[in-house]
Amino acid sequence: MSNMIAATCAALCFFQFSVAARADEIIRIGLIQMNGRAFDKEYNLQTAEKLIRKAVDRGAKIVCTPEVAVQGYPRVSLPPGASMDDPEIVGKRMKILNAAEPIPGPSTNRFAVLAKELKIWIIFGIDENRGGMLFNSAVLVNPGGEIVGKYSKVHLQNWMIASGVNHGDEFPVWEVDINGVKTKVGIQICYDIQHPESTRELVLGGSEVVFVPYCTNDFARPLLVHLFQTRALENRVFVVRVNYAAPRNNGTSSIIDFEGSSQDELDAGENVLVGDLNLTALRKIRTVWNKVYGPANRVPEAYKRMRSEH
Repeated sequence: MSNMIAATCAALCFFQFSVAARADEIIRIGLIQMNGRAFDKEYNLQTAEKLIRKAVDRGAKIVCTPEVAVQGYPRVSLPPGASMDDPEIVGKRMKILNAAEPIPGPSTNRFAVLAKELKIWIIFGIDENRGGMLFNSAVLVNPGGEIVGKYSKVHLQNWMIASGVNHGDEFPVWEVDINGVKTKVGIQICYDIQHPESTRELVLGGSEVVFVPYCTNDFARPLLVHLFQTRALENRVFVVRVNYAAPRNNGTSSIIDFEGSSQDELDAGENVLVGDLNLTALRKIRTVWNKVYGPANRVPEAYKRMRSEH
């Protein structure tokens, strides 16, 4: 009898363990750290597709490219004292706009076909021509090949404006369903991360994962890696940063968890980073008794100067 009871208890414990293991909601993401060439759309699209397929072979269900992956992020330089109206800068600005595309458009359609074939979510960066105005945008496409939404970069430095880029004006959040696991995701682009309001706005909208496509070597500096880690910790959110590989940039794309720790990171070479995000663990820490980090203990009525900015 005692053996039977022991066996029953063991079976029950195994069952409870199995249920607990299945209870964790996890999504697998893919970071597409590709090389890029300015204005060479065909090269960029082929490179992105090759690496997306590689990520999918490793189980990724939602993937993200770097900033303006379609056009390879062409921009003007603006030396100190230079005028945005300098004829050479104006000419380069027009070349950038001429390479931009509407959404939907040829490149959007190409990613949509790929998403539908592979049955995945794709986030890709593109210079968008919106009625003759340039926006630095990222597009979210679902596994059915449909455009779910787009985000346009809000924060711009002077050389970005000299390149003709216009400010976006909102931080949308979207619900995605990945094999029955539902979560909310948001996007910010490069320089947005250096403004804390960007990540906080996405988290206030319910985002559990923030994708940050970018194009710079600067974010490999330890101080700025810590900035990304701080955004993840102070908001209790996964932050996924995706850069270009060498020789375009210096890579170091990474996944940062809600504790502010780098979960995994690439080196400078062209590659994909595939990793799992445990949403159950995130949700548990967001609901602990003493919520030290995250938006729970904010006091918006005290932020009078921020409210008076509008």
